[in-house]
Amino acid sequence: MLMAVEPLEILKIIAGLNPPASILISVFLILLGMVSITKGGDYFTDSAVEIARLTRIPPVIIGATIVSMSTTFPELMVSVTSTLSGKGDLAVGNALGSCLCNIGLIIGSCALLKGFLSWKRNTESGIPVSRFTIVGPGFFMLFSGVLVWLFSLFSTGGATTQAGVPAEYAIARWQAGILVCILVAYIIFTLRVAMASRHDFGEEQEEPPQVDNLFTYSFKLALIFLGGAALVVLGSKLLVTNAVQVARYFEVSELLIGLTILAVGTSLPEFTISVLSIIKGHGALGTGNIIGANVLNINMVIATCALIHPLPIQRQTVLFDGPVVILLMVAMLGLSWKRKAISTASGFVLLLIYLVYLLLATFWFSG
Repeated sequence: MLMAVEPLEILKIIAGLNPPASILISVFLILLGMVSITKGGDYFTDSAVEIARLTRIPPVIIGATIVSMSTTFPELMVSVTSTLSGKGDLAVGNALGSCLCNIGLIIGSCALLKGFLSWKRNTESGIPVSRFTIVGPGFFMLFSGVLVWLFSLFSTGGATTQAGVPAEYAIARWQAGILVCILVAYIIFTLRVAMASRHDFGEEQEEPPQVDNLFTYSFKLALIFLGGAALVVLGSKLLVTNAVQVARYFEVSELLIGLTILAVGTSLPEFTISVLSIIKGHGALGTGNIIGANVLNINMVIATCALIHPLPIQRQTVLFDGPVVILLMVAMLGLSWKRKAISTASGFVLLLIYLVYLLLATFWFSG
């Protein structure tokens, strides 16, 4: 009986349902999570690039579709679970917080990393962002961000707070339906671009690999892609859950835990893929991943939760978080328009905006 229980307990600890028996186990699981994220990210990134070569689809489109859908899965699960448990305001905060982290922390850090690597390798700095990326997926991202913020201002849609009183700000079901329509339009747009790219194979794209059995190779590639994604998500879960345990052991405040470990936790897959894309020289894949993840956070995560139940939104989210999300989206697209790249200086600006936001949010909550 003991042998039958132990594996179940181990699974519960790995899933974060039960805390580890000691702080040393938490530290070990943190290290295990880091290894899982690193190896999974390697498999995930390499297979995504290979899929782009095989299908003759630009890496930015691969990043904005199948990669971003895979890395957004944690946000979707956290937000849906929060909504079903009656904490819909956490669902909106998690989705918008991920958008803030994606642009401010991830893109900002990656631009600084690319600048450092370019200096070390004596190569051109800046993360490439084509005009197509800005006016295509970038437009969907900015339009969705502005729209969901405007929606939250004008209709409560019958949403109530946890106390049972009508919410001052909220996302209604009919508004969620519009967001879903935008998601469908985004998917159709990317599919059309993907199909057109296959017939317009330019010199800037790598030649597709020559394989003996296309079906076997594609199946193996899909397994590596899904396996890498699973390792990244599992590693993120291990890292975040046990980092919280260690922080609580050393009596770190719940506020600081929420603003740092938990806020960044669900964006770890995006962060991992983007950093590895930069290191491996596939910046367009990381950029597409971030833009696509933001589109999905709004039009899939928030919309799905609002369809389940009208979502109440906290006052701070409407008056502070939402405008900062829009500011970062405008800054990211605007700063990259002229140079067709996110420069080191632009990355510093994005990261600075995010850090100032965290500082102001800390005072907002503590006040």
